[in-house]
Amino acid sequence: MTDIANNSTPKSEPAASNPKVPPRRGPRKSAQPGSDRRAPCTPLPDPAALRPGSLAHRSASVGKAVAGVRRIRLLEPRQLGTHAEFDEVRVTGLHMQGMPMLGMTLFEVTGAGKTTTAEEYAKRLNAGAEEGTLPVLHMRLDSSGTARSLYVEMLAKLGDGFALNGTEHSLRRRALEALGDAGTQLVIIDESNHGGKKSGFGGEITASVKLLLDGGVVPVALLGTEEAVPIFAKDMELSGRLTAPCHLGRLEWHDDYDKEIWRGLLTNLDQRLVADGILSKPIGLDAEKLDKALNEVAGGIIGQLMGTIRTVVRDVVRDGRDVVTFEDLVIAVDRWNVAHKFISYNPLRNL
Repeated sequence: MTDIANNSTPKSEPAASNPKVPPRRGPRKSAQPGSDRRAPCTPLPDPAALRPGSLAHRSASVGKAVAGVRRIRLLEPRQLGTHAEFDEVRVTGLHMQGMPMLGMTLFEVTGAGKTTTAEEYAKRLNAGAEEGTLPVLHMRLDSSGTARSLYVEMLAKLGDGFALNGTEHSLRRRALEALGDAGTQLVIIDESNHGGKKSGFGGEITASVKLLLDGGVVPVALLGTEEAVPIFAKDMELSGRLTAPCHLGRLEWHDDYDKEIWRGLLTNLDQRLVADGILSKPIGLDAEKLDKALNEVAGGIIGQLMGTIRTVVRDVVRDGRDVVTFEDLVIAVDRWNVAHKFISYNPLRNL
């Protein structure tokens, strides 16, 4: 079986500037992306300090457990391969300073692990960076899908206190300067959920991406749903500046390699639920027949599997338990996967 260790992310070269590239200006002191915005005095509810059986105790216990599930990150070989592709584009950019940059795309079904992959890559690269620098900027594209919103979000992530001020042209110029000041080597633009819109990557965004690449400062990686594919197919000028599309799709049970990855994910997820103190014993997710049924439930999509697990953990903790039974899983599939219409039936009921 493929070893999908939780911390098996491959080493990459240090996030340092190319010695052949002229040094950039010092980073902006205000750049503090990803900081916890919760007031420092806000206490976390402690179930141990609350009366057992009370609603407050139940809510605190459920919140802690569900948050624990949400924190679980299980990178699998294809996601690590995507990290390598991020690295290739980033390093290519270091050798092309001052020249038009290359970009890359990762357009897949919702829940395939795009955002998690980008978050873990940015976390790893930024962890060893000099204070005040930000080698990888991972940002979300807001629902407006405008060029201005793109530059505003970029400047805000880089610590610009006046990100909302200025024209689109001046915001783009300031964004390029801020990226240089922060020593940014890769920008990852992650399409947010746009409700009824087909894709957030409209004409304004694709035009802005071309201008960013032409700026010769930093390469760009674009993450989104499959709906973005035809949009980029129509923009041949931008497509000509992109590497071959990166893929991170469903894990198909009929494919032996995908099956091995899926079973490895189930095994590691079971282990993490116990190791992180969320449950007292493994569920047995990788048991024969159940592993296949869960693949069918989730459509081979990691995000949908995690939705099932969040729901079953919530339900058992609400019930005052720390062990998940098969019947709990059956009910969770009905309550989450079927209720949200990800699937029209419950395969676990046939086991």
